[in-house]
Amino acid sequence: MQRISIENFGPVKKFEADVTDITLLIGPQASGKSTISKSIFIFKSLKDEILNYIYGDNLASFLPNDHRYHDLLRVIKFNFAQYFGLKPDCAEFRIKYQYSSKKQITIYKSEDNLDVKFSFTLENELNLLIKEILNYKIISQEQHNPFNSLEELRELESNKRLQFSYFKSRIDQIFEETHSSVFIPAGRSLMSTLTDQLQEIKNPDTLDYFTKSFVERINLLKTYFTDDLTTLIQTRNISDDIGSDLSELLKTLLKKILKGKYRFNADIDKERIYFKNNQYVKLQYASSGQQESVWILLLIFRYILDGTSVFMVFEEPEAHLYPETQSDIVELIGLLANVYNNQIIITTHSPYILSSFNNLLYAHQVGTNKVGDEREAVESIVNSKSWIDPNRISAYFISENGYESIIDEELKLIQAEKIDTASSIINDKFNDLFNLDE
Repeated sequence: MQRISIENFGPVKKFEADVTDITLLIGPQASGKSTISKSIFIFKSLKDEILNYIYGDNLASFLPNDHRYHDLLRVIKFNFAQYFGLKPDCAEFRIKYQYSSKKQITIYKSEDNLDVKFSFTLENELNLLIKEILNYKIISQEQHNPFNSLEELRELESNKRLQFSYFKSRIDQIFEETHSSVFIPAGRSLMSTLTDQLQEIKNPDTLDYFTKSFVERINLLKTYFTDDLTTLIQTRNISDDIGSDLSELLKTLLKKILKGKYRFNADIDKERIYFKNNQYVKLQYASSGQQESVWILLLIFRYILDGTSVFMVFEEPEAHLYPETQSDIVELIGLLANVYNNQIIITTHSPYILSSFNNLLYAHQVGTNKVGDEREAVESIVNSKSWIDPNRISAYFISENGYESIIDEELKLIQAEKIDTASSIINDKFNDLFNLDE
């Protein structure tokens, strides 16, 4: 089980918890929910950044091995400061991420220094990987010469791709982490409004790391949806892999949430939401709820079809959505969590999101031991493909005073009083006013 520990980082005074398959974070604005989710995302995706840096032309082969390792640490420190906009005079903090009992990374600020420390085992294995990759690159460069035949060049390129796949599996093993990391930030409707400009956004300095990585995925993603969902499934010939029931449920949920069908017209480079065959609205003029949810829906659809194991962060998936639709999107996220061992983090302000997860948790408890008509009765309320095993989930209330688990250990549900806290405060004010009116 992976684990994160944060001390005095931004608004987070202290947070320490296991990183479960599904983690829910709720609390007031500026309480640290986003800081926690972004920190976990950084450590989850660090393996890919390290591999890309080592495999690129960045580490000089003539440097001693320990110098190359320290050069890698320097880049990690620089990137971390950029990701969070840290200034040299920022307050002291400490973040520790454990991949396993012997493998952890600590990033901390002490006095005037920002430092990164790898555990002994992780450092040794990374140094071996650095040496292995650089040796391969030296051999590969020696094999390339102006006199290579076309077939020899094709074989070298093929070997290069195979070798990268091998190194990818090696670093996954080192970090004991196989998920591809995806961050879905808040404020997605703005990206839908500026849809025509997204292709022009390549590496803008004004975009933070998390938004930039999201925009890159959108630019790749949207050109895939030139046909309807049924056609996309059939042309990939994978319906047997994910199951016809699952593909039908996936299509049903997407259409129900989006209230239409997304389509990208490659000829005119335009995005539309179709209500009927010839009735549509351009994406930038669609409802705010459609603009907020469209990228969540399409990313989930594509990753399930691709069979990719993902770690996905959802910031405020409820934005601009009616409570019933929030329940639908939670069911879709539950579906995502149950395929390919996917992992999810959700930051939210919505009690409806928590209540909807309680439905999935309770459906699992009620339906797991049922058979025949009794099980079908449970499935008629909540599809079993979205049921959530209580052992896979954690939920925390984050505030300026700290954090607390809001899972009822006896009932295996999210505590109802925490869900109702906000509405209780509002209702109390109404009751106070009502009493004064007597």
